Amino acid sequence: MKNFAKLDGVKFLACAVALASLAACGGGGDDGGSGAGAGTTVSGTAAKGAMLVGATVEMTCANGATLSGTTNGTGTYSAQGNVAHPCIGAATLGSTRYRGVLLSNGTANFTPLTDMMVEVVLAAAGSGTSSLTVAQFIERIRGDATFAKNVANSGNSYRTAVLDAIKAQLIAGGKTAAQADAILAAARASAFDATTFALGSDLDKVLDNSAALLQDSNGNVKAALLAVAKSAGDSLPLPGAAPTGATGGSSS
Repeated sequence: MKNFAKLDGVKFLACAVALASLAACGGGGDDGGSGAGAGTTVSGTAAKGAMLVGATVEMTCANGATLSGTTNGTGTYSAQGNVAHPCIGAATLGSTRYRGVLLSNGTANFTPLTDMMVEVVLAAAGSGTSSLTVAQFIERIRGDATFAKNVANSGNSYRTAVLDAIKAQLIAGGKTAAQADAILAAARASAFDATTFALGSDLDKVLDNSAALLQDSNGNVKAALLAVAKSAGDSLPLPGAAPTGATGGSSS
């Protein structure tokens, strides 16, 4: 797994700077992050291998806008709103719940892989080995446009951290490196969080072939795997924040 050095002191200083900035400005504006504009259509797939039909999808964006939708018979949804990246939320169907993020453009999936990715994002955004809660993350992206933009631009690091963590667990469970790479190949070949996919597709097969490792009896990501994802996020650099005295939100 690629190791990104991150000193706790550096993370603490960055967070302190961000908090000082918010205090100086009275909080951020409502149009932070990288904006896609009003009337943007966001879509994607919710699945655990099997598609989640009738799942409720809800997201909150860097400008405070909310998006909501319901997955159809193919596990896909569509929502429209005034999008400013990043957005974060979840798809829920009964006791199954997957978190997801919208970092750019207009596609956000909700799967075990994206749930682990959110765990990585929240850990990377926290001070030291602490993770932000989703509520704290939303507050931060709304209040600091620089932080929001840097999160939105870090997708490849987050994806790689997730897939490297899963590969390591597959190998620990008895797979060879080649077998693990084959299982995850489609997820590495495309942005697994931002590529709409269908039942039986290569990306769907990644979920099927990793289900025993990742999912509990309800289909949710196992706590042990979320802990692995958090550790991977802790090793990533803190997304840069605005300097003290800078204004919070500005759309770009």
